[in-house]
Amino acid sequence: MKKRDIWISVAIIAAAVLFLFLSLQKKGQIQIDAGDAVATLRLSGSWLGNAMINSAVQPSKVSARLHRPQWLKLSMKQGGDTWRLETRGPWGDLSTIRVKNNDTTVLKLGPPFQIKTKTLYTGSKVSIDFNIIGKAGEHYRNVITQNNKRASAPGVKIIDEDGNVLASGKFEYG
Repeated sequence: MKKRDIWISVAIIAAAVLFLFLSLQKKGQIQIDAGDAVATLRLSGSWLGNAMINSAVQPSKVSARLHRPQWLKLSMKQGGDTWRLETRGPWGDLSTIRVKNNDTTVLKLGPPFQIKTKTLYTGSKVSIDFNIIGKAGEHYRNVITQNNKRASAPGVKIIDEDGNVLASGKFEYG
């Protein structure tokens, strides 16, 4: 009886190892379409490790499974300047990335951006903040770098229905 139990245990362990080995062999590809921007995406690590994907190269081979983004950086050149944006989420449509075996998953992200304002009322004081949202619904930090330095804060104008400027100013970081 003891020998039989040992052989059954060995067979179960061998089947589990074979299943794990075969599932790790399944590969797919991820390609990033970020328009004119260069994107670098890090997929969150599991015990299988992290994956770093760049839009400037060929599609990247990754294991065929569900992936979750951890970090995304976009870099764009315009008029001799290099602009950079980053995000660590929320991710919108990128929150889960399904890669199928022998298939290429194309991620469309980045520009064109939507700028959405948020308004907070505290007594008689009004605070206006903004969100930078990419094509896939990913939210970028509103700290933008220009040539590796923090870009100056953007301006804001409050205009009435007739086009008259009621107030103007600049956003402040922090």
